[in-house]
Amino acid sequence: MNNESLNKKNRAAVLRHARINAVEGERFGVVSADGYRYWLKPALGCLLQPAVGDRVLVSLEGSEGYILSVLERSQPQTGQLRIEGDVSLTLPSGALTLQTRDGLLVDAGALLALTAHTTSIRIEDTQLALGTLQVAGQRADNHWLERNDTTVRHREQAVRHEADYGDSSRHVQGHEDLQSGSLRQRVAKDWSLRGETLDLFGDVSVAVGGERIKLG
Repeated sequence: MNNESLNKKNRAAVLRHARINAVEGERFGVVSADGYRYWLKPALGCLLQPAVGDRVLVSLEGSEGYILSVLERSQPQTGQLRIEGDVSLTLPSGALTLQTRDGLLVDAGALLALTAHTTSIRIEDTQLALGTLQVAGQRADNHWLERNDTTVRHREQAVRHEADYGDSSRHVQGHEDLQSGSLRQRVAKDWSLRGETLDLFGDVSVAVGGERIKLG
């Protein structure tokens, strides 16, 4: 090994300002302030991806080196933070706050998992498009000024069901079938039943009682 090679090997890394003028795959062509050209990769800690025209800080050791950070953008553009591999953000104490002016977009790919003791969400307008929704819990309370539900098929199962209405109106266009172990209806004022044909059957007995009974 000659002295020139030994000097290059033992040469300490230096920092330089440079300008990016080319991109080739994962490498960027940079021109340092003293006019030398290099092909460098972003360092692992350079989270903001460089772009052509950016002014960057580079670390050079001979003809090799890394892009450490982006110092100045050449023009306004969307910034891209890039980290290879899995990332874990841990805060031993304190809280994490995200604040954006124009919105927050999250693309979680195959899975989005959230775990929290208490969750509070306040949204002015929301639109959800879901393939399948499964909800399980101990209790659910809903309070709406107005609610509209539209479904092609609806099915409910409940061990006990209670409903209280101020006024109720129900329209069934097709056939309705009611099956019950026992059925009791109590009407405070008027009760009327009208149909093209009315059939009343009882396996044991049929009783009709009242002060006045009118048939026909």
